[in-house]
Amino acid sequence: MARSRSLPASGTLTSDEWCARLQGTLESFDEAGGHRTLSALFDSVPLDVALADVVLPYLHGVGSRWETGDIGVAQEHFASSVIRTRLSLTLHHEMRSSGPLAVLACMPGEKHEFGLMAMALVLSRLGWRTCYLGADTPTADVALAVGSLGPDAVVLTSHRSTAFTAKGALLRRMSEQTTVYVAGPGATDDPREVGGARHLPGDPVTGARTVDGQWRAVADLVASDPMTDAVAGGSGDALVMASPLASTGDGSPEAG
Repeated sequence: MARSRSLPASGTLTSDEWCARLQGTLESFDEAGGHRTLSALFDSVPLDVALADVVLPYLHGVGSRWETGDIGVAQEHFASSVIRTRLSLTLHHEMRSSGPLAVLACMPGEKHEFGLMAMALVLSRLGWRTCYLGADTPTADVALAVGSLGPDAVVLTSHRSTAFTAKGALLRRMSEQTTVYVAGPGATDDPREVGGARHLPGDPVTGARTVDGQWRAVADLVASDPMTDAVAGGSGDALVMASPLASTGDGSPEAG
């Protein structure tokens, strides 16, 4: 869990105090109280800060308490269900009709989707349209969405590195159509292990900002020199490689 600190525009409450409020309601099966706490949090704290400093650390704590036996399966499922519902409703409310488009999905067998949901929400706040496919999505179906929608970016997550290596050929084909990012504990910065996709290190909020920053750098480059798009053949990944914010080996932006 992130170190407790006072959050901007949240009065005197620290991140730990917000987490304690969620724990006190959700882990005692108080759905209405949990929603009131989440409403107060999202009303008083910027969404990206709320996700990075409260919601995701709280969910990590729920998992840890379940593993140690401090809470039961029912409490873990209940808390996760309420937060998943709230984030889904927020994501629906944030839907946009214009802007760059991102397709987001968990790799086959991957059930952990809260980080991906957080990334989709932050991208929406940054002006993106999102096609959120959710947990345990077959990569063939992701490829179908990519072919149908022509997104500006694809984000795939997994806790297992084998999920990426097993689908390396398909990831490589998708990378020829758009910029594909991999994230989560299973992702690495070795292109041979992730089918040539680009690694997003760090937390989901940072990852969303990286995707947005790299796309905008490319858009600015094309706007200033339209021939760049023609030289790159329209490939989003080629444009990222040509941009002044091309990713370094560890996935962080690097000034050209």
